Amino acid sequence: MTTWLSKNFCILLVGLLTLSSAHIFAIDPIRFSISTTATEVLVNEEFEINIKADLLNIPANTVYVFETARAFRLKVILPDGFRQTGGSYNDYIEGELSGNKPSAFYTIKGKFVSAERAGVFQLLRSHKSANSASNYVEVGRLSFGMSEGLQEGTANARIALAGTVSYIPYLSMSALRSISDTATSVFITDQGGAGIFKHNPSSTKADDGALTIITAGKRYERVYTGPANVEWFGVVGDGTTDNTAALQAMLDRADISSIYFPKPAVSYRIKRLNLRSNKTIVLEEGTVVEGLGTLGLEERMMMMNNVQNISIKGNNVVFKDKKANYTSGEQRHIFTMLGVTNVTIEGVAANNSGGDGFYIGASSTQKYSENVKLINISADNNRRQGLSIVSGKNIEVISPVLTNSNGTAPNAGIDIEPNNPDEFLEGIRITNPITRNNVGAGIVILIDDFKGTNRVVDITITNHNDDGSMYGAYVSRATGAIAGTITFQNPIWRNNRANGFCASNYSSNACTIQVNDPTVIDCNVAGSTHAVFGSAFLVYREANALGDVNVGNVHIIRPKVQDTRSVKKIVSAFAFEDISKKGNVNNCSLIDPVVLDGLDVLKYVHFAVLNNFALSDRHEKLTFDVAQLNRTLTYGFYKRVFHNATSTGTRTISLNSLPANYPAITFEVRNGQILRLIPTINDNILPLSANKGKYIQCNVVGSKITLRKTTTNSWQVMEMIGTWTVQP
Repeated sequence: MTTWLSKNFCILLVGLLTLSSAHIFAIDPIRFSISTTATEVLVNEEFEINIKADLLNIPANTVYVFETARAFRLKVILPDGFRQTGGSYNDYIEGELSGNKPSAFYTIKGKFVSAERAGVFQLLRSHKSANSASNYVEVGRLSFGMSEGLQEGTANARIALAGTVSYIPYLSMSALRSISDTATSVFITDQGGAGIFKHNPSSTKADDGALTIITAGKRYERVYTGPANVEWFGVVGDGTTDNTAALQAMLDRADISSIYFPKPAVSYRIKRLNLRSNKTIVLEEGTVVEGLGTLGLEERMMMMNNVQNISIKGNNVVFKDKKANYTSGEQRHIFTMLGVTNVTIEGVAANNSGGDGFYIGASSTQKYSENVKLINISADNNRRQGLSIVSGKNIEVISPVLTNSNGTAPNAGIDIEPNNPDEFLEGIRITNPITRNNVGAGIVILIDDFKGTNRVVDITITNHNDDGSMYGAYVSRATGAIAGTITFQNPIWRNNRANGFCASNYSSNACTIQVNDPTVIDCNVAGSTHAVFGSAFLVYREANALGDVNVGNVHIIRPKVQDTRSVKKIVSAFAFEDISKKGNVNNCSLIDPVVLDGLDVLKYVHFAVLNNFALSDRHEKLTFDVAQLNRTLTYGFYKRVFHNATSTGTRTISLNSLPANYPAITFEVRNGQILRLIPTINDNILPLSANKGKYIQCNVVGSKITLRKTTTNSWQVMEMIGTWTVQP
């Protein structure tokens, strides 16, 4: 080999692979290299240059430089003085790599026909459809130079390899740590930790093996935008490794505001994590995060306590624990929010907990959670319920699916229930909830802790759809005065084992319950034959319940009730009764039933003692033709209007021993036959007849009379048209 002091002209050839500036924030999934094994060649001496393409294992969330980046076309810019004589390479050669074909190899044979002072072989790549007019990016270079003191153009000049590679773009992390002469930027190839690191001479950060690497006194910092990938920190989704410590360390770092979970091979295992303020967590579609099943009685899997500005988002993402391990207790929730502000959880399931899927409540320092949004979440097979809202302001739940709650009461899809009188239920908005097959109700509302306080309840539930829970909706345990409104808008409750809707022991002084445009289909699956417990809508107080004097303040507007089964089970469409007899059912409404199909027409409505009851029947679903039979009124045979339109003779309606304050009834003569109203032997009809037991009658078409039972033994005429005669 010629020495540097010889009179021969030497050309220095150095393999150099560079990263263009475009690669700083976007990664080419293929590593290209251009090199030669030649150490010296004479001018006009043929040698070979090697080009290789290797498919890298780069995380799926990495942004690629090129569309369809695993396919490429290559071009090599040759230096002056070099001529290609052979090899497998030609300009615009096309290739594509895959798991089955992870590498491609090309050769250039050629020679220097003249000695040049300096030059470079540039390896360029572009997309698979590129041509001479397309944009290309440099992905490798092989450079050469002339030795000092030698004349250019010497006839016997030789090419010599000299020096070491000064730019190292693709390395393992251990390799980077082991060298002292490194490039300003490198690409780390470790599985799970791949990415670009750039030397930052001003950095003082500690080496964490994820975002900062220190080698030979130099600090390299990961170049990335968006969230930090949990795999960079050694988090493993193998379904076995406990990742609690690694993930908690990430959450505790103030310099990491956003965290990304790629879809694991199996699942990420954790025990419990404490979330910090100002964090965004993004989970790849299909990600599973699984508990260890070892939570203590008061431990929660994902805890948010007095934190703000948290976002957890995914699509078809599942958090789950091992419910079978928890045979006692009810607090081992998946997601717990205590005194939080500005929290959003979207596209996430919370299943198989030892408590609730989601819990929203108060902390010791803030007695409510505020501005919480749950969007497209779900919860299945939780020990207590899918979602508990205990204390909140401006809580928005959109399109949740809450199913199969079982294990300990209330076993609900959603439970809205304060724990203490100093908590809040303001601005609670639940839209399009789906609940199914819960041992308890689809939705439970229990607000007794607010009685006698200045709290104002504000709950609106829109388009609730329940199938197969014990109740569609169950509102109970309000035993005193409470301000506010609870609104159900357009619910559909079907196949409930008991009632579609039930208000139990609910004070007439508690906040108004408005049930607008509800539908109940095929309820009473359990098959109760009782007119009260077998009803579609029930407002009542049970026999031994304590509470306020009167129950009620429930308003059912434009309801639909259907029994589509071959064996009908709905006994009554509507039932209102204080079974305890402690007081009355007060301040209720039944407005314009729309559909009452598949029911016994004699048993649509069961009424007991009612005060201030508003009733209208615009669709005449509570209008009844006595036809060819005489009728007897009972608790369960209420109609708004009785008439004789198709009667062919005298028809009688016996006014049975109904209680005082029974709702008003109108009797209409629509046929020229006698319609006779007969009180019991102890009752009278005032003011027509003060004598007990005397009937009244009329056969003049267009006549009508409205009666109401005002005392134990008196019916009062509320309105009368035409002449009604009294029994002599």
